Amino acid sequence: MEIEIAEAGHMTQSGSSLLRLIQNNDMPILDLFVRESIQNSLDAAAPGSKYVTVQYVVGEFDSRKFRKELDGISDKLAEVYPAERYDYIAIRDTNTVGLTGPMRYEDIESHSYGNLLKLVYEISKPQEAAGAGGSWGLGKTVYFRVGMGLVLYYSRIKTEVGYQSRLAVTLVEDETSEDSLLPHRGTGPARGIAWWGESIDENKTQPITDEDQIAEILSEFHLSPLIGDQTGTTVIIPYVNKKELLENNSIEYLGIDGTAVVPYWQKNIEDYLKIAVQRWYAPRLNNSLFNGCFLRAMINDKKLTSSVMEPVFRLTQALYNRAHGNQQEDDFLQGNEETNDVGISLRGVFANGSKAGTLAYTVVDREALGMNYPTNNMSPYVYINNEIRDKEVNPPVIFYCRKPGMVVSYESSGKWIDGVPSTDADHFIFAAFALNSNNNFVDKEITLEEYVRKSEMADHTGWGDWSVANYNPRVISKIQTQICKRLTEAFGSRPDKAPVARDSGLSKLFGEMLLPPQGFGSTGSPTEKPENSHKEQLSKVKSVLLSVSPDDTIYSEDGMISVHLNLKSKKTISRAEIFLGIESENGIIKTDAWESQMGLTLPVSIESAWISFASEKNAYEGYEGTIDRDRDLLAGEPFSVAFLRSAGGKGMGIRFTAENAQKINANIVLNLRVQNREIKSTFYLAGMEEDK
Repeated sequence: MEIEIAEAGHMTQSGSSLLRLIQNNDMPILDLFVRESIQNSLDAAAPGSKYVTVQYVVGEFDSRKFRKELDGISDKLAEVYPAERYDYIAIRDTNTVGLTGPMRYEDIESHSYGNLLKLVYEISKPQEAAGAGGSWGLGKTVYFRVGMGLVLYYSRIKTEVGYQSRLAVTLVEDETSEDSLLPHRGTGPARGIAWWGESIDENKTQPITDEDQIAEILSEFHLSPLIGDQTGTTVIIPYVNKKELLENNSIEYLGIDGTAVVPYWQKNIEDYLKIAVQRWYAPRLNNSLFNGCFLRAMINDKKLTSSVMEPVFRLTQALYNRAHGNQQEDDFLQGNEETNDVGISLRGVFANGSKAGTLAYTVVDREALGMNYPTNNMSPYVYINNEIRDKEVNPPVIFYCRKPGMVVSYESSGKWIDGVPSTDADHFIFAAFALNSNNNFVDKEITLEEYVRKSEMADHTGWGDWSVANYNPRVISKIQTQICKRLTEAFGSRPDKAPVARDSGLSKLFGEMLLPPQGFGSTGSPTEKPENSHKEQLSKVKSVLLSVSPDDTIYSEDGMISVHLNLKSKKTISRAEIFLGIESENGIIKTDAWESQMGLTLPVSIESAWISFASEKNAYEGYEGTIDRDRDLLAGEPFSVAFLRSAGGKGMGIRFTAENAQKINANIVLNLRVQNREIKSTFYLAGMEEDK
């Protein structure tokens, strides 16, 4: 392909300035890329399409073959990138019209540049269609930041006489860099911008249209041309640095032991793209209730179906649908009684009623978000890429959208939630705000959708107020005030509870300790507990409560710790199990999972257990006994007790069983051997069977 090098001129951009046009140094580049690329595809949806399919492709290409296609820089490219193979990322859409419009500026009529010239050859040419994503024409510059500045654009469009394929290449580089690739042309400063295609004049090109040549270039990236009646666009970004992309603007999350916790998707580009697509386009992803064509997505050859969406993003979609008056019978929030939607109204602002939009909100718990075993999902704040400022309470989260269905932002602090109370560590408030886009301002020929659209910056990460012909309606700040008021009314009346650290009794037992809090002695012995002994709840399942008496904990010189527990039920039961668990950021990890799935040795194990039964209203006589590795069954009435071992032979729990269901009240002393006191452990109930 022939090269066209941009020359210096009046009011022209340089490559270095283009790379800085989107002044967003907070959001990860991969998120900016996903937001921009999918929105470009959705804006180009073919008329009448029910959905648009977007596929991300991550792979390797042969740099030796590819660089030969680029006239003028192939030798310098070999110096800067001497290896044989490098990584690339491509995004391909179908059910779209493709890069339509004229290929040459001479063919432009009535300022109609078309998709091709806007995307490949122009800057600051925004989308004009109502409800489109971009209003600045600068978002595409993120493509040049994903890689080293080279971007290939391939498209297949339908014309009046059939179908046509088009392919062009753009390079935007920092012209001041020592590794700049472009040769200097003419006089004056270099601009750091070039295109490749078919030569139509001296230093002037247009996209190539030869089908065979295009197929050859695509094959170098293991991609096939579109065929039949398919139309769409493929954007290919070569020479990407996966490590840099994954680490760019990543938020550091700390586990309970203070060490960094890295989400799984920050270790793999494909996984990151999978999360980022859900993060920003959950309202439109596989959502047949969306008002317009919805989104189908693929990462390489794997479909991103509804069944594999993360719970927090299925929640996002369900709230979005409710905010738009839509609801599926089997959606994520079915049966959640704390889900509501209310109108947000502003007086004297709009011509068609006072409604500015709809707020839908709910409260969900850890179980609903898959944070408990065995799923062990991370906190929802990690999935939405928000900081975790306080692990003892959860601030509310609100997200907001306009017509394109892209989440503009997830807010967990600031003006959108000012004064709204936080929940305890086990519950989360989520809210969605849907704009009443078609409402018009009083005496102003602009819709609310267009007002908000023009308030977004080029990266579309927030809304703000601005003046319309010297009139500033302050719509956004009023909406924020009304939302905070509504959410405070809904949740502010709940009694304030002092945040209690999860399993605080055991945290101090198994956390890092300088000295034990009590004197040394022999292994814990079964002593009678005083009636007013302080207890802390560890676990509750149905009517059964497991509690710990931290003040009665005994430490031994040989590294043993004796923990005093109580197991009590309000109803009759025939089975109950107490297990050791490992505390993690995302909930309890079972001991067998710690060994089998993580391949680690248990940091703590049960050496023996002493059990004493108290009679329940003379229903049976209490008894006591000890079980350990050698004596693993304590047979008796009404309950027998078994010693449970992990696959690795470590003591991991005890099981109570009864032939005839009874209420239970058992005092238990577990003698534990702790190998690593920096890892926090706990106990939990399982295997409950109540009498029916």
